[in-house]
Order: sequence, then C-alpha cells, then structure tokens
Amino acid sequence: MNDAQQTAAHWNAPPPLPLRTRWWQSRAIVRHINRRIAGEESDGTAGGDLALLRAQNGGAAFGRAISVGCGTAYHELELLRAGVVEHFDLYEIAPSRVAAIHARAAALGLSMRVSVSSTDAFANVTPGQYDLVYWRDALHHMNPTLDAVAWSRRVLGAGGLFYMHECVAPSYMQWSDHQLDLAERVRKILPARYLDDPHQPGRLLPARRSRPTIAGMREADPSECIDSANILPSVRAVFPNAAIVPAGGIVYMLALNDMLANLDEERDDGLLAALLAIDDMYTDAGDYVYAVAHARKLDPAAAYA
Repeated sequence: MNDAQQTAAHWNAPPPLPLRTRWWQSRAIVRHINRRIAGEESDGTAGGDLALLRAQNGGAAFGRAISVGCGTAYHELELLRAGVVEHFDLYEIAPSRVAAIHARAAALGLSMRVSVSSTDAFANVTPGQYDLVYWRDALHHMNPTLDAVAWSRRVLGAGGLFYMHECVAPSYMQWSDHQLDLAERVRKILPARYLDDPHQPGRLLPARRSRPTIAGMREADPSECIDSANILPSVRAVFPNAAIVPAGGIVYMLALNDMLANLDEERDDGLLAALLAIDDMYTDAGDYVYAVAHARKLDPAAAYA
C-alpha cells in the first residue's frame, strides 16, 4: 500500500472520538476562534470562515471555488448554503467521505452546485478558472506545501482569492521544547481532577505532553502534518500580499487535548474563558498552532502565476 492509499484508508474509516476531547467539540472554543479570526463570535466551525469570506468579497458570492482534501465537505457545503459560494469543485480520496458529501448535498438540495472527484486535482485542473481556492484542514496534508500553494495561485483567475484555515504546527507535530513548556504550565495550574484520562478513567494525564513519534504518525496517516511547518513560509513566498491571522491553539489544542472532556461548558465557563485568555496571550506573543491566511491574486504575470 502506497502513502496515498494508506491516507485514503485512514480517512475512509477514522476511529470515533470519545465525547468532547477535541477543541472543535466545544462551543465556547469554537466561538472564541471565530471571534479571533473574524472579529465576532459565532457558532459552528464554519462561522469565522463565512464572516471573513463575506467581508473579503464585499458580500458578493464567489462564482466558482475549489477545495482539495475536503473530507465530508462540511465547511464547503456551509459556504454554499450561506450563499458565499455559488459552485464548489470538491476533491476527496476517501470513498466513505465522497459518499457522505453526495448524501448531505442531496439532503440540503445542493447537488447541482457541487462536483465531486477523487482524481488528482494538481494534475487535472485548468489554470485561471477559479474565483476562490479554499483550504480547510487539508493543506497540512500536502507535500511539499510550496507546490500546493503555488498550484493554488495558478488555478485562480486574476483577482481570485486564496483562503486557508489550517494547522500550522511543526511538521509531524514535533513540538518544540518551548511549546511543550507553555502547555505544561497550563496543565500544572489545574486541579488534578481535570487531568483524568477519558480513555482510561482513574489514570491521570501527564502534565507535560510528549511528541508523537514520526514513525507512529506515518503508520496511522503518512500525510498528517507532513510539511505543516512550511505552510506559512510558503504562503508568504507565493502571496507576498497575504494577510496572516493567528488563530491560537497552544492551550485549546496542545494543553487541553483529551482533558477537555473534564471541562463542563456551563459549570466551568469561567475557567475556560481564563484558559482561552491565556491562549490569546500566547498567540499574541507568536506561539500558535492554527492560522488563517487570505490573499488576492493580483499579478497574473508573477513567478508563481
């Protein structure tokens, strides 16, 4: 099995997550992120993207958009529902996710506004035909990142928008000592009950996170964060005019991973707000895991055109 087949197999049947162990399962964290990237709190993991894309296009719809590695296309279908995009060309290699796209698009009455393919978008897409290239939690699976970002520029028409909302962690999540120190400080200030392991009740999670092994990550999904450290440098190289919006994550992703299950959204709302304030401070100091970036294709004659 080659890397592409192994990646497709991994995402074709991802393991179920326990209740509320990841940041996207928390309404409070999602609203915090949406405020950070778009200036206003909103529900749903697509909320910030919707607001920012509307603002970037003056409220008008993007006529034709493309998304590669779209998974079940939840975010893309939300953009269609909201009228932010008129038509999406979607690329996804996991068969179960392709089936999910078709099923949800049909249920929402959007089937005529999506095209779904499992072919190689990098080889088959005609340059200059898109108004929007949308990367949502997929660019960090591309290798090399620079090629994917340069391709994004090529397939945009003049004035088209590149948009990404991505994990920009160190490649293969090989966290720096500094990042692990920041997460450890957060865990150490919490009472022990918040460190209860949701996978093994009665066992406490360690205060200090460890780096995953590269071999273990490759065994699960060879594409996971394969070149994520180079996402922002690649965006800056290809789109010198890009706006970068740090979206945080040292606290809500690295520190609260798994232990989030022990935080009650209502009972612990004050604690969660304080933790997210710490995340903001880390982010403002330049330490973050997620970022949004957007840029117009202003000069079709440039080197990466």
